[in-house]
Amino acid sequence: MLGIMLDDLGELPIIKSAGIVLLKRGIVSHAALLIVDFREALLMKPRERFYRIVEHEESDRVPLDFWITPAAYANVRDYLKITAPETQEWGIMSSWKISEEMLRRLHLDFRRVYMKEASSFKSKTYPDGTTDSEMGFRGKWFGPYWEVVHYPWADATEMKQIEEYEWLDPDDPSRMEGVVEWAKQLHEKGDYAVIGMVGGPWGVFEMCAHYMRGFDKFLVDLVEHTKLAEVMMDKCMNLALEMNRAFLDEVGQYIDVVQVGDDLGHQNGLIMSPAMYRRLVKPRHMRIYQDIHRRAPNVKILYHSCGAIEPMINDLIEVGVDILNPIQPLAKGMDSAELKKKYGSRLTFHGGIDLQHTMSTQGTKNDLRAEVDRRLKALAPGGGYILAPAHNIQDDSTPEKIVYLYDYAEKKGRYPIS
Repeated sequence: MLGIMLDDLGELPIIKSAGIVLLKRGIVSHAALLIVDFREALLMKPRERFYRIVEHEESDRVPLDFWITPAAYANVRDYLKITAPETQEWGIMSSWKISEEMLRRLHLDFRRVYMKEASSFKSKTYPDGTTDSEMGFRGKWFGPYWEVVHYPWADATEMKQIEEYEWLDPDDPSRMEGVVEWAKQLHEKGDYAVIGMVGGPWGVFEMCAHYMRGFDKFLVDLVEHTKLAEVMMDKCMNLALEMNRAFLDEVGQYIDVVQVGDDLGHQNGLIMSPAMYRRLVKPRHMRIYQDIHRRAPNVKILYHSCGAIEPMINDLIEVGVDILNPIQPLAKGMDSAELKKKYGSRLTFHGGIDLQHTMSTQGTKNDLRAEVDRRLKALAPGGGYILAPAHNIQDDSTPEKIVYLYDYAEKKGRYPIS
């Protein structure tokens, strides 16, 4: 018989399984049971943890995800002196690689699978310093950020110009080279929840406004040239449908999440009225997201929109969104407790950790502890919360603070939340 005192393991729920009885501050006994790391033996596997949480059940702890800029990531890697091979694709808004050692060090519950650019695409650099993309827009670096400065549809005045625009080929076989094998390996041999990143447009509005037409012009189009704006959004929607088909028909059975997005808000409000969204954008969201659920019924849709989007959350639930990111905490109307109260039974929240103050140079470790405690208290009870930064962590966050965020969240995010 083996007995282990639990005094040093913290408050644990009572668990009865396979002849093992765990009592708070009690004794564990089981014949011929060898436990090398008792706490690890109590923890769920990350994929099981994820599914518990998105089904609005409490698991052993709140899952953790990692959004960060390449520069901030490099600072963390160097701070931790991690030299392991960086073999896994990562990154939001830009693609780079990370090591499995780093993912494990930060207690992360997710791994990612990315659709690739076609191997035939070769980016060009122009005399003005801009480089092009596979979809035809061009940008240049401003410090650490690559910003679009050339919009292919900027001068279009006729619907035919948009309809005849030559998109990339979703069925180019090089897009999926090695992708299926990697997704299958993660699913069958790994324990992590797998997020699929499709190579096509994230959102019909964002693709038009930020990449193909230009933000100010497209906002004017929505009001004054509505038919032209709809043709642009349909062009993006149809490409998204085809890219999703090419991706999900190959890897849908091996992934747990598809990440999509369409920025609808800013710090203090919405980019467009709810009425305009419901008339022009929502039907296209509905078609894309329902098609994802049809092709991969097991997959959850993680939707990203910055800003103060509370008036549209019901609409997002209606179009098929399962997980909402980043619930920007300092944006108007995005109070975590209120969001949980209104939508927590129908939606999982992802993000929430403030970057504008807490994770910036202004924030202290005390601020960070208070921030994590605040989000856990508001969002974690009853499941339905994945803790992550409320966008990419910037390089003004010190590596010490970033590591502390994940260590503290891993410890304090254990159920029951206190």
